[in-house]
Amino acid sequence: MAQELENILRQHDLFHGLNKAGKALLETNRLDEALRTSYDARDLAEGHLRQDPENEHWRDYLCVSNDRIGTILFKQGLYEEALQVFRDCLAIQERLEDRIPKTTVGQENIARSHDKIGATLIKLGRNGEGVKAQRDAHAIRERLPEIERASREWRDGYF
Repeated sequence: MAQELENILRQHDLFHGLNKAGKALLETNRLDEALRTSYDARDLAEGHLRQDPENEHWRDYLCVSNDRIGTILFKQGLYEEALQVFRDCLAIQERLEDRIPKTTVGQENIARSHDKIGATLIKLGRNGEGVKAQRDAHAIRERLPEIERASREWRDGYF
């Protein structure tokens, strides 16, 4: 049991190391290296999810990787590929937030994905769809105070 826990912790550390490296490479505009590193992080998360499909931590890590991959693809001008990855990330986020109460962090992540999808659609010349996605993001952000209030009430009633 202790060895299994140690291996899980090592895998988390490996993911976070890859994630940080990918972020640094992206920030220094070393896009090809950032993309490879982010794919490695995504592969690690997907491997864990094949073993434990309901693990919310690894599902979140998969979303983090997909978001970074989409950002890199967008910066490389690969808009169709970026769009698909951003949509994959949105689907993961919506599944993670398919609970009561909703969280402001989760809802903000969903709004950010809508923003990225909107920007990508606009780059592809699909302006109507892009504006709709950005309006969806705005509508989510308008509900954040209400979501925070409901979440606080739920927590207060629970504890």
